[in-house]
Amino acid sequence: MTVDAEIASRLRACGLEVFDSFTGAEPSVAEAFRHVVHIDATPIQRIPVNSSDAGEILNRSWKSHALRAKVIAGDGSFLVAGGLNHGWVHVRMTETTDITSLEGQGGDLLLIARSFDGHHVCAASREEGEYWILETEFPFPEPGEAHS
Repeated sequence: MTVDAEIASRLRACGLEVFDSFTGAEPSVAEAFRHVVHIDATPIQRIPVNSSDAGEILNRSWKSHALRAKVIAGDGSFLVAGGLNHGWVHVRMTETTDITSLEGQGGDLLLIARSFDGHHVCAASREEGEYWILETEFPFPEPGEAHS
């Protein structure tokens, strides 16, 4: 399935190599979103936006957390949310990847990344005066059991 041109352009602009849409695997973007972005969400790291090197810290920290959480594969690839209506997009980090480039004109930033097996999610968002890094893990279903 082909990635929406606007989404692919936005992802390439932040230095990600874009491959294709990724379909048929859980959790969905909506389910991952609900698990990491909610009123009771607790970030694993907070970075003040007004810090002179906030973007650099966010990039380095998010990548470190995503690698540790097994979201990013050995070749630098992972799935990123293309949007609630567009599902997951297969991408790969490059030397120029800068997730702060995804920040919108209003200062909004939201990146939700997922491992290929669907069990690990690592997100970055901007909440008021801070960048937040959030993680969640989806349980491994028992053999013959549906993913909940």
